[in-house]
Amino acid sequence: MFAYGETVTRLRAAEMLDPYSGTYRPDWNVPPASQVDIEGWGVDDSKSAEPLEVGREAVVTDFVLYRQEPADVLPGDRVIVRGFTCEVVGRPATWRHPMTGWQAGFVVRANVVEG
Repeated sequence: MFAYGETVTRLRAAEMLDPYSGTYRPDWNVPPASQVDIEGWGVDDSKSAEPLEVGREAVVTDFVLYRQEPADVLPGDRVIVRGFTCEVVGRPATWRHPMTGWQAGFVVRANVVEG
């Protein structure tokens, strides 16, 4: 664990049956099915962008979350980082050194769009 790691809250959506495909998909229109605080994260919020869109003034902030041990975070989850509710982007990854097998840590990318 990082000595001064931060706590991140993981939100997982309830699932609803899609009547057209017969598969289950996340439903964020109802309260989350689970909410878990996970300690020990390093947080990098070094990137913000203001994409040009007609009639909209959005700000997109990217967070990269680092942890020494894997955590129960999946694609499609949301995380609360420093008060911002963010979407997990892509698949969380475990870094492994290709020559030694050393596991360097766990990485989650997330972003929030405001405006």
